[in-house]
Amino acid sequence: MSDLVWPLDLRPASQEFYIQTLSTVWASPYTGQNQVLERDGARWVSRLTFLRGDPLARQVDALIASLRGPAGTVLVPDWRTLAARGTLAGTPQLAGGSGRSLTVTGFAPGAMGVLLPGDLIQTSPGRAHLVTSIVNAGPDGSALVPVEPRLRDPVTIGPLVTTACRVRMRLSSDDAGRNPTRPPRRSEWSLELFEVLA
Repeated sequence: MSDLVWPLDLRPASQEFYIQTLSTVWASPYTGQNQVLERDGARWVSRLTFLRGDPLARQVDALIASLRGPAGTVLVPDWRTLAARGTLAGTPQLAGGSGRSLTVTGFAPGAMGVLLPGDLIQTSPGRAHLVTSIVNAGPDGSALVPVEPRLRDPVTIGPLVTTACRVRMRLSSDDAGRNPTRPPRRSEWSLELFEVLA
């Protein structure tokens, strides 16, 4: 089954969209000191609430039904960050990346604030990464971009994509289609989706 694409105009009434880390914390019974172990499972989580009447209610129903519960996958945008706030001066190209950093070339040499904290970068289909600090271009127009979560897939070399970035997700429940409806035919959905990890 191929990925569905969530329409940008089908906006939620409210949303949560964040990186969920995977850590274990335990306290020493003798000293009370905490020990923390970060595990390699950070992923995007999205919680979306919709409140719609006809005909958009039917569109939401159809999209949820097409996902067949957690069996299907959908490319979900973060409606808060549909475009980068950085200047993107030049013609930036995604040139590579590993771990928690991306290499971008083609910025205007020495340009300041080409990417800003909170900007999203699409690194491959279904993978989006959050820029974590201000990025300035070097004298040759290249930049090392710190991102979270860590890269799991090879990056797609080519033009830097910072608009309408989407994450491949699946519903957390077979009951996602529940839609309490009140007069005059206003339906409500509360969806929880998790990033599909490689």
